[in-house]
Amino acid sequence: IVALYNEGRSANSLANEYHLAVQTVTSWVKKAQIIGTDVNGQPVSRAEFNAMQKEVARLKEENKILKIAAVLLGEHRK
Repeated sequence: IVALYNEGRSANSLANEYHLAVQTVTSWVKKAQIIGTDVNGQPVSRAEFNAMQKEVARLKEENKILKIAAVLLGEHRK
């Protein structure tokens, strides 16, 4: 559906044809929108970027917990 939209079809016509809400079509188009490229020059969509941001936040939290655990284990061994 996103490809059809990118080929020039309107969100309204696609929503009618596929029995979807117009907001659903526009949401999919927005999520699939290319907003940049990665270090290898590959396109990155808004959805991929948002997923990467969530993953970075999760990894930062995990790293913080591991640093605290390392300090506590270091104190325990003394």
